[in-house]
Amino acid sequence: MHAASISLIPPGTGGVRDYATTVGGPLHTPLLELTPTTDTSTLSGDFLLLHFSGYGFQKRGVPVWLVRKVRSLRTQFKAFGIVFHELFAPAGSPLGSAFWLNGYQKRIAKQLLVLSDFWLTNREESGRWLLNQSQAAPHRVLPVFSNVGEPPAVDLDREPRLVVFGSSGVRANVYQWGDGEIFRCAKRKGLEIHDIGPAMSDGVLAQRLAQEGVVTHGKLSAEDVSRALSSATYGALSYPTDYVSKSGVFAAYSAHGICPILLWQDYGAHDGLTANVHYAAGFDALEASDIDSRSVGLAARQWYEPHCVNAHVTALRTLISEARR
Repeated sequence: MHAASISLIPPGTGGVRDYATTVGGPLHTPLLELTPTTDTSTLSGDFLLLHFSGYGFQKRGVPVWLVRKVRSLRTQFKAFGIVFHELFAPAGSPLGSAFWLNGYQKRIAKQLLVLSDFWLTNREESGRWLLNQSQAAPHRVLPVFSNVGEPPAVDLDREPRLVVFGSSGVRANVYQWGDGEIFRCAKRKGLEIHDIGPAMSDGVLAQRLAQEGVVTHGKLSAEDVSRALSSATYGALSYPTDYVSKSGVFAAYSAHGICPILLWQDYGAHDGLTANVHYAAGFDALEASDIDSRSVGLAARQWYEPHCVNAHVTALRTLISEARR
């Protein structure tokens, strides 16, 4: 296979593939799923782009084989860049595998970094770590964009709806937060809950959603998700505040001018996001008189715009151009 450029992605579906597909069209970088057995001996071209997620390439997040593959491929292309969708998992508890594998994951990320001519990542903290590992190469730090559309403008007239969007696991975390606090909050505020995503694998939780009168849409097309988000007032997500800039769900809420409700233990400022300015800090914040859903939704949209799809494409084009000089 000879192409002017190629994007290497992990096998399967998910956010990494969606991102690579979205930017791959304008950049003219056809996608190639890379596995340990992929024959890459005939690949060549001007530019190679790796979309890196350790857990995408190996179930424990330690794709040692990937470094060998890339090192060989690097000689077959004139320039090489990396989009670091993830670096490594937080070490966490000794009871989890990430605690024991954290060092190996960091080593793989650093080895790939050293091979690259430029890089892009989605968190300020990830950017600081990468800069500390090697001499500064051309780079950008841009939070992820929405994979379900970017309305050219947002409508401030919203229905009293609270959307829970994402994978079944991501949505389950919202419903289980505070032993079902979302249901109590929705009743107090007169909100109708709309659930958007694949069917829940937890039968008990699915039954509770039915009992609580949740409107279950199932998995929708990107266009239908965009329509649903454009008419809702709130969108709930349980996610670490220092990682939320890599959340496609949070990006989707922000792009559509929804007031995001972020559920976490702390609400420190990260990646340009401030609690109760760009998102409501938990369900309790909705009870506060100084939280205006329209103002928060507009602030979230304004935060989003500098890293929309076009911003990512432009940044990557610039980095490619710099790498080719």
